[in-house]
Amino acid sequence: MKNFAFFTKLKDKVLGLKNSKNRKNLFLVIGLVLGVVLLIISFIIPSKTKVEKSEKTEISVSSYSSSIESKLEQMLLNLNEITSVDVMVMVESSPKIEYLIEKKEEIKTDEKGSSSVVSTTVVFEKNGSVSTPVVVTTIMPKITGVFIVLNQVSASTKISIINSISVVLNIDQTCISILQER
Repeated sequence: MKNFAFFTKLKDKVLGLKNSKNRKNLFLVIGLVLGVVLLIISFIIPSKTKVEKSEKTEISVSSYSSSIESKLEQMLLNLNEITSVDVMVMVESSPKIEYLIEKKEEIKTDEKGSSSVVSTTVVFEKNGSVSTPVVVTTIMPKITGVFIVLNQVSASTKISIINSISVVLNIDQTCISILQER
């Protein structure tokens, strides 16, 4: 009953504003109510640009290293002696993205002679209302270390694992560490 009484009082106040000479308060109340409704709707219904940005795939350090970790784990689990394995891969930096660049050269002639000015701009691709730079290549970061924890294996298996990972990832054997589970 209290809620009903609240709405009745609110209705009377709004109607009182309508009948009074001070219409500014009525417009202020209506504007506030519309503002709150629009704010609530904007949080409930995501806009198209927000969806496009979230669907865009970007390579991160964690996704790159976890991808390598899972591939190494799968390969190591295929070996006869290995029943459990955990792999951690360390990388030097983030992936570097190279964009398509357009170069323009202007040759200016003055009384002293001619000189050229080179300007570069990144080329953008338009997809509807979204413009994104054109990616030429993505340079993956250098792997700096691999740490592996696995079940009890022979020394020859450890050496084979270190040699294989060194070749596959193109890193020095001293950057690979293998420990056994307790």
